[in-house]
Parts: sequence; C-alpha cells; structure tokens
Amino acid sequence: MSTVVKRLFELVEPQNAYFGEKDFQQLQIVKKLVEKEKIPVNVIGCPILREPSGLAMSSRNKRLNKQQLEASPLIYKTLQFVKSNFGIKNAKELTKEVKKAFENNVELRLEYFEIAEEDTLTSITTDLDKSKYRAFIAVFAGDIRLIDNIALY
Repeated sequence: MSTVVKRLFELVEPQNAYFGEKDFQQLQIVKKLVEKEKIPVNVIGCPILREPSGLAMSSRNKRLNKQQLEASPLIYKTLQFVKSNFGIKNAKELTKEVKKAFENNVELRLEYFEIAEEDTLTSITTDLDKSKYRAFIAVFAGDIRLIDNIALY
C-alpha cells in the first residue's frame, strides 16, 4: 500500500492528502511514509462518519444482510465500553471482555481486538505512560470485514 501511495504522491504532487481515520493504521503508515521519504504533502486525518446505529460508514455496509446490520451496532458499543473502562481495567481484562461480547454472536465473528499506542501502533504490553492510545477492532459479518477504532483519551 505504501509503495502505491508514494508513487501516487510523486505523480500527482498534492499539497494535501485526506485519509479517513476508520483505517487509522493505514493513516499512520502514510504519515510515517511522508515523514521518512520527506514527501511535501500534508496528510490530514478525517473523522469517522457513523450510521445512526454507530456503525462506521463504509461501502461494505451495503452488503450486510438485515440480521448482520441489526447485530453490527455491537462493534461501536464495544469500543465505547472499552473507552469508558480504559484506565480502570487493564488491556488484558478489556480484551477478554471484548472477546466475550462476540463469542456467542451468530452474525459477527471477532477477527481481532487490540489496544495500541497511537503514534507507533505498538500494542500495550506494559503499564500506561502519557502516550495516546487507541482501540482497534476487526469483525467479520459473514464474509464482510468491518473495521473500526476509537481514541482512548
């Protein structure tokens, strides 16, 4: 992905490049690429747009059937739970609770959940410091992969 983005920036020479925060990991990779390669472009993160249910907007959502669509608010509700309990419960406990929230759901299958330092995307392994953290989640609804994340500050 970074090779394609780098080539695109070289060809187009934009002043600004806008990337959605829904794929926050990709946004951070592009920011690091621009910094490392000294590409003169301002990378701007755009906030996640959400359906009224809280589901992060995506063209993939149109492929969800009725049952999957009805189950999908669990993703954002889970992220909100993590945010409200971050710092009260540790990352291991929160991860366990996230897995439990999805284990009996017939429509949604948790692919991964992770809490990472926002700038480096390094998973939490020790006590918290003054870094900014973010919770990341990927869930399958049938063969449709849904991703989301939330800032934990």
